[in-house]
Formats: sequence, C-alpha cells, structure tokens
Amino acid sequence: MNFLNHIVLCLFLLFTSNTFALEQKYHEIVLPVITAFKTHDKSAIAAHIRYPLKRRYPLPDIKNEAEFINRFDEVFDDELVTVIGSSNINTDWDKVGWRGIMLNNGVLWVDTDGKIITVNTQNVKEQAFAERLIEHDKQSLHLSVNTFKKPILNWKTANYHIRVDDLDEHNFRYTVWSIDKKISDKPDMVLLNGDIIFEGSGGNHHYTFKNGRYSYVLQVTIIGCDTSPPGWLEVYKDDQRVLSEDVISAI
Repeated sequence: MNFLNHIVLCLFLLFTSNTFALEQKYHEIVLPVITAFKTHDKSAIAAHIRYPLKRRYPLPDIKNEAEFINRFDEVFDDELVTVIGSSNINTDWDKVGWRGIMLNNGVLWVDTDGKIITVNTQNVKEQAFAERLIEHDKQSLHLSVNTFKKPILNWKTANYHIRVDDLDEHNFRYTVWSIDKKISDKPDMVLLNGDIIFEGSGGNHHYTFKNGRYSYVLQVTIIGCDTSPPGWLEVYKDDQRVLSEDVISAI
C-alpha cells in the first residue's frame, strides 16, 4: 500500500469510527449487557431481558426469567454470546431513534432502560425445535393448505384467523378463516404471491397480498412500545382502506 492510500484509509477509519460512535450517555445502558455476556452469567443476562421475549413463529415467546434460563441455549449459542461479550461499545453499537440501541446492524436490540428487546438470530438448536413444531402445525391444518416450507404468521384478530406461510423461497401464501371456524376447516380465502417490505433495520415489516381491486396488508411489529399489538390487518379497495383490525393473539 502506497503512502497516499495509507493516509486515505486512516482518514476513512477515523471518520467512520467518529461518525458511528455510540453517544457517551448510552454507554452506562449498554455496558452492563456486554459484561453479562462477557462473564456468561445467565442470571444476569436473564435480568436484562424485556419479557415476553419474542421468538420467530412457530416458536413460543419466552415469558419470564426462569423460562429464559431453561431455553437459554436456544436463543444464545456460544458464537453469539462471544459476539456480544466482545463487542466494542464505540463501534459496534448504535442508537436508532425511538427503536432503541442496536448491535451490529440489528443482531440484538436494547431499549433505553438497558433491557434486551429483540434477538434477530436463530441458531441450530432453535431451528431443530422449530422444525418439530412445524410438522405438528401441518397436521392441524386443512389438507388444502398443509403443504409449505416455513410458517411465518399465525394471527387472530377480532373477526379473522390469519396465516402467512412461505411455500418456498419467499413465495408467500395468505390464508384466512372467519374467527368461528377451525383451521382444520376449508379456508375462506387463499391468496398467493405476497410481497414483503422491511421498514428500516428494526425488523418491522409488512406483507401485501392482492385479490383484484383488494389488497390485504399485514403489518408486523417487531419493535414498538409496550402497548403495541404484534401487528394488524389492513384491507384496501383500490387505495381506500376499508378495514383495520389489531392482532389480539399471535400464536
């Protein structure tokens, strides 16, 4: 590397490290989290979790500290523990508006109370658990919709039971029953070829399914406030919203 290139590289590293450094006032929030992982102290880590800790469907959410310690290895394998415990407070963490403080572009999120609110990974152990649940899930569904690669959402609103499944390679399917029906009954409607759009690095996103002049939009809340629902259903006729229902149960 010649002298000029060396100077350019040094200036670049200096600029990026100063630009993305976590503000000093947030250090006291994040440092106890890093320390808990550095010492591999499961009880300390459990105390830094905001419950319930959401896990990707069909995995059940983790409701309390005792359950978290019991399921610790499902959420945090040795590699992730090391990544968090060895993270650099100045360069690896960043405050992202109201969403909170993130590690490595969203692997882990901490709120301004120092509580872990989101873990956006799934290790081998958790994947195996999910696969067992998926097979059980398929056996419960009507024969017309019991074939898919991966379940995405299983929601209930005031009037509907809604599923989104990935048939393969982000080929999303929307299935809906009226709330008084069982999922072993024939669905009221099935739509294919849904689109997914992510809204920033926090994980919030939505799915859109088309049926003629109608659009069915499923808004998914990953990071929100304490009173935020898991998501909500919106139905549009052309560009006019004709229905909006919050999710009251996310299985």
